Amino acid sequence: MTKTSIKSITSSSASVRNRLTRDLVLLVLLLISVFLAFFYFYSKQIQSDIIQAVISSTKETVIDKNQQIFDPISNNLLLSRKWAELETLTPDKQNTFNKRFIPVLETLPQISSVILASSKGDEYFFTRSGENWLSRHINPEKYGENIARWQLWSGNNKLLKQWQEESDYKPQTRPWYKLGLSIDKKQAIKWTTPYSFYTQQIPGITGVTGWQNENKVKLILAFDVTLTDIAKSLSTINITKNNIAFLMSPNGEVILPPGNEHIVKGSPDKGSLYVPGDDNSNYVIFDAVNNWLNKHNKLDQAGSFSRNGKRWWYKVFSLETHHNSIYAGVIVLEKDLLGIINENVTFILTGIAILIILALTLANSLVKKYAHQLKDVPKTSILSDDFNNEIYKLLRLGESETLEFKSTMRKNLKSGKNGKEIEIAWLKGLVAFMNTHGGILLIGIDDDANILGIENDEFDNEDKIMLHFKNLLNQHIGLEFSNYINLIISKIEDKTILVIECERANKPAFLYNKNSEDFYIRSGPASVKLGISKVLKYVQNRY
Repeated sequence: MTKTSIKSITSSSASVRNRLTRDLVLLVLLLISVFLAFFYFYSKQIQSDIIQAVISSTKETVIDKNQQIFDPISNNLLLSRKWAELETLTPDKQNTFNKRFIPVLETLPQISSVILASSKGDEYFFTRSGENWLSRHINPEKYGENIARWQLWSGNNKLLKQWQEESDYKPQTRPWYKLGLSIDKKQAIKWTTPYSFYTQQIPGITGVTGWQNENKVKLILAFDVTLTDIAKSLSTINITKNNIAFLMSPNGEVILPPGNEHIVKGSPDKGSLYVPGDDNSNYVIFDAVNNWLNKHNKLDQAGSFSRNGKRWWYKVFSLETHHNSIYAGVIVLEKDLLGIINENVTFILTGIAILIILALTLANSLVKKYAHQLKDVPKTSILSDDFNNEIYKLLRLGESETLEFKSTMRKNLKSGKNGKEIEIAWLKGLVAFMNTHGGILLIGIDDDANILGIENDEFDNEDKIMLHFKNLLNQHIGLEFSNYINLIISKIEDKTILVIECERANKPAFLYNKNSEDFYIRSGPASVKLGISKVLKYVQNRY
């Protein structure tokens, strides 16, 4: 019966080889088909990812340029505020003011002018005038209402001339003034949204800081920063052939670089900005901005639009340095991005072809190399949801190369005493299983497949059984092999049996007993000990 059952579950080597070849080829073809389908259906997503990556790269470049320009300005504004506090600077200390800020304006040309104002309504404004410097002083108490005193200074701060003019200018009406009054410790610098400077009539933003002097008067220090040069700097960014970067206000008003034909939109009081004239490239910017406005001004979300048969992608984002006071946008031509993909199509297809050839060659090589060793995998585990039927099926098969029965775990039924020889007998079976094809050891079953149970072993509880098993495994085989062994304690016909599932190990297992170190393999229903020379040959061929 044993021989018949073994033959019934073992296929010929040729059959295994044929099935393995078929299955490997089918697996390779299936994987390739899945990959091609995935590549085809995911191509649109790949395009989207590349678009997002290029836009994000351009965005990071814009932010870097912005930081390079504005970080020194912000740092200088904070330092200047500290200096002004220590100097108890006020708008009427023009000479002291000039000495401080002439070097600042010479060093940072992006700063168009410097303003110092107070909550009392007076103001000192200082800016370039060719090779000289121009200042305006507003002080209603000193000069009267609607009067401004102008002074022209040389490059080395010598007064050249001065005059007074009527003016309806009031610092309290300017965008930066109220912002400066709201300065607190949490936010030392605030930035206006883009607007048109009153004196120069050019677009820009103003960074403000403020403090309160010992007389409880609020003082505001402001740097006017022009945006046209910054816009020009952004327009030179080249990530792709046709990418465009631009500055804009949160309302969608665009700051274009110098040299564009433009008209003024709005009035100075409302903060006018430039809109394009006949420059075709600038219309792309406004197409993007209009599309963005129609989508309810969502930041950091890619959008697209078509113009003259070409598709463009864009993203609008905040330049966080200025706390959402100014936005920037990037636009890229889809054709440029698809070109990046097309450049890689040939490479990808060639790679797929090489993978197909290599996979088929490797599959054929593996079949030829290992076909003579292939056997059907023996049964080395029990289905827990059909435990009893699985046990009865094994009992009907009887002992084999992958199945062994033992009556007890430690009790010698003849002497009625615990015997080490009983433990060694089933332990060498485990070693033999691991060194061969794996298998199942049933303890509590006699040689005739009768269910005896292990009650004769007189264990107090299952924990004692587990502990004893673990100690024997550690002592005679080694705990490093515990990953290959699984102990199940269960009842069948009201009797406790042990099911020890044993997998084939990927390294040699030895049985350590007293001073010996023995190597066992399975041969039919028996565990056979090999001599040293046979062990070396067996290990060399197997591992």
